[in-house]
Amino acid sequence: MRLRLCSALVLLAAAPEAARAADWYTGSPTNQASRPTAAFDLSLSGTSQSSVHGVAIGTFSPYGTLDQSGLRLRVAATLGTFTYTATTKGVGQVRGDQAIGTFLVGHEWVMPNMTAAIWGGLDIWRNALDKVDPNNKTEGTAFGFKAGADLYVNPTSYTMASANLTFSSAHQSYYSRFKVGMAVSQNVFIGPELVALGDSFSQQWRAGAHLSGFKVGPLQFGLAGGYMNDRVRGSGGYGTFDTRILF
Repeated sequence: MRLRLCSALVLLAAAPEAARAADWYTGSPTNQASRPTAAFDLSLSGTSQSSVHGVAIGTFSPYGTLDQSGLRLRVAATLGTFTYTATTKGVGQVRGDQAIGTFLVGHEWVMPNMTAAIWGGLDIWRNALDKVDPNNKTEGTAFGFKAGADLYVNPTSYTMASANLTFSSAHQSYYSRFKVGMAVSQNVFIGPELVALGDSFSQQWRAGAHLSGFKVGPLQFGLAGGYMNDRVRGSGGYGTFDTRILF
């Protein structure tokens, strides 16, 4: 089952959220002056439907720096908890805990006003429910192949757009997040975002606003929040907090 926590990330997303949580990272371009070889992202996301997820992502450039095109390695871990009301008669409210581990290999292209990356690798899911729900087939341990793509672009010095997409064969889970923004100060953007996520048990979409790129010392932060609708759990609100540090 996937929890609705996420690149950002991932992240990202009742039961369908954790997969996306691993993708809910800030997704912003690196600082050219720092010449970093690794980035560490933390993300915390929750919904008004009693779903909370935390994600830690490490991205590494083994043969160069992150401001150069080249090979990338990514390791991610997601922990979360969620509740939902089962559609199976007599089961009632179900509480679940989720853990996901992911290892990806990719290539990133770095250009003056754009970065793009593709990823492929493996993930392992562990979902535990406090009640037996025959309609939820995502309980237990599952292994899958995961693929993804990231894009970040500055069409002008005062605009940005980003996209993060992933799919895993584990429970047929998917996550997509799209953002556009206008600069409110140097490298700090505000604008709308759209998120769609799901798995073989549930699907969810989100529409909200984000504030991305503001810094405090070496840390870069992002905030997002808005409306969500889940096929299993109904509608409500969501919020996401991201932070990134470069090494």
